[in-house]
Amino acid sequence: MNLLQSLQQRGQSVWLDGFERGWIISGQLQYSIDDDGVQGVLSNFQSLQAAIRGQEYDHDFSTLARKGSKLSARQYYDYAVMRDLQLAADLLKQTYTQTHGRDGYVQVDLPPYSLLQAETAITEAQKIWKSVGWCNLMLRIPATQIMIPVIEQLISDRMNVNATFVFSQTTYEQVFNAYLRGLESLIQQGESVNNVACFTSFSMGRFDAAIHPLTPNAPEPTSFGVVQANLLYQHYRNVYQSDRWKTLCKEANPLRLLWDCTDLHPQDAWRYIQALVFPESAIVLSPPTLEAYNGVSLLPTSLLDNLEDVKQIWASLLPTETSLDEIINQLINEEVARSMKDFEQLLNTIERKRIN
Repeated sequence: MNLLQSLQQRGQSVWLDGFERGWIISGQLQYSIDDDGVQGVLSNFQSLQAAIRGQEYDHDFSTLARKGSKLSARQYYDYAVMRDLQLAADLLKQTYTQTHGRDGYVQVDLPPYSLLQAETAITEAQKIWKSVGWCNLMLRIPATQIMIPVIEQLISDRMNVNATFVFSQTTYEQVFNAYLRGLESLIQQGESVNNVACFTSFSMGRFDAAIHPLTPNAPEPTSFGVVQANLLYQHYRNVYQSDRWKTLCKEANPLRLLWDCTDLHPQDAWRYIQALVFPESAIVLSPPTLEAYNGVSLLPTSLLDNLEDVKQIWASLLPTETSLDEIINQLINEEVARSMKDFEQLLNTIERKRIN
């Protein structure tokens, strides 16, 4: 039994981060889905930039050049990434059907500049959704205060959403309420809700990297991210015992948690993998991590005991002048800035390739 089979046996899905055209053309993505059991994929700006810098997208550039197309770098990006999303969504359609929409998604970030205003985010989301044209597309949107109403709107428009940067129970609750309002809008219109999905992403490495410098007295190896993940998962289970959820149509998909372990060395990611085997959740891994540990199976794990006690100890380790909310707000701002920088670098790479 390999890693993915071991995780799936415990009710957890595994998604792959950073696929691009080479994975599709070579058949590697198809193999990862059929033989390894990958149940979802994510496109990201950094992997796409590296692939474009090479030769994997030269055919796209040549095709557009022969047509005499005078496109901007952004238009070249749209052309390339939409094709990637369509091809990957096609490969994952069987997974989507077999899991009744639980898995089988291909995810893409909205261009970061569109996330500064709700109206531009909605317009960009509609554009991408219509261009790809597959029901197993999922749009990645940061769960900032500006974007919470956008998540509600997209759900009510039958678009799947992965709300990123969900680092606290408070943010999860905000996304949950937006998701429910979107579903309730559909139900009021007499529409089904069984083919609309929403996830929330928690970036493990980013969270720990922000907390650890502030807690020099914490015993090693302490992962505040693992503690927070346990608290979030406990909250997730409690939410689905609430009266509001129980009165909703039984066909609705839960707001699942997605553990993001991508920005980590495989050895560091492995510690999180072992600690996050939670039923009904999903975990997203980078290709190097998947390759390094795919032949390894997992031993059974369980939730941390005495979570409230652990939470109190954790809070006591933080500086008195620092609140968790402040740390999270700063972390979200840094993540949004990082995404904007990555997208700008991607467009610069496309521009250089376009004019050569």
